[in-house]
Amino acid sequence: MTPAGGPKVVRTLEAEDAPYAVVDSMLSLKSASPRQERPPGVFFIVGVCGLLAVISFVLALLLPAGQLPLSAGAFLVGGGMEQLGPAIFLLYGAVLAVLGTALWRRWKGARRAAIALAAVGVALAIPAVSSAVVDGRAFAIAREGLQIMVRVIVIFYLSQEPVKEWFAKS
Repeated sequence: MTPAGGPKVVRTLEAEDAPYAVVDSMLSLKSASPRQERPPGVFFIVGVCGLLAVISFVLALLLPAGQLPLSAGAFLVGGGMEQLGPAIFLLYGAVLAVLGTALWRRWKGARRAAIALAAVGVALAIPAVSSAVVDGRAFAIAREGLQIMVRVIVIFYLSQEPVKEWFAKS
């Protein structure tokens, strides 16, 4: 669309037997590079960070009140860290909230921090999957396997060139 709202005009020029298409927006005074949109996967990752942060904060509130056992949050922090008490859930929630904000605002290093946190999550989930397989606990296998898959997808997505370039332009 042109600035006036009309259809895009394409003019074909020929020079030395090679056709070249010139779009009228290329001739305008607007910036040559259009505003880059936020990659769609960043919406998903920020949403997951926000959801997990809220769950962590709720657990941190309910655990000291005796409403839930410590094991109720084991799926969230993994690696037996739930035994550290409500403080680990406050810390994890704060880290996820800051990470989600950093990704949304395209802070320098946010992409790498998200990749590192996802990789640590994969490493912490592996013993839980192994234990679940040995014990034959199908729900635990599915839960931990899903966490590993989501974290690997996050690592893969944040490692793609268009996403890297979007974060590099911060």
